[in-house]
Amino acid sequence: MHIVVKKPYTDPPFSLHDAQVMAMEADGDTLRLATQYGYVRTTEPYGQVDGDVLITGVDWESSYVYIMEYTGVPCGNCGSFTGRKMTLSAFLQEFPSFSLDIMDESYGYRQANLTGFLNLEDRLLEFRLELYFTGAFQYVLKE
Repeated sequence: MHIVVKKPYTDPPFSLHDAQVMAMEADGDTLRLATQYGYVRTTEPYGQVDGDVLITGVDWESSYVYIMEYTGVPCGNCGSFTGRKMTLSAFLQEFPSFSLDIMDESYGYRQANLTGFLNLEDRLLEFRLELYFTGAFQYVLKE
């Protein structure tokens, strides 16, 4: 019997946990996540760095946003919710103004998954963003 062990994904150099994304901008097959205060360095010297994220080679029709609106419980708690799944391109068209509070991130082969809270002008919802891309996931540091 031949056994192959999958290597774990290496730790990213920065974490988007607790990052606030103020806008997502599409340009061709590139998606820019414009952050309010940047993100956290995961290696020494640890700390907050100012920057945005560029993701290239985004497949717009294979990238999805899930939106959950809770009923009877505060947003993010266990309980009932209603929701929608839409392509990322449809989400960007329907919601031109929003911010995202990222609570968790995970990465896989050509995938990035971000979860957290979607802040609309009058509502707070939970979201899951599934990005499928064939290019690079780039941290653009503002010096």
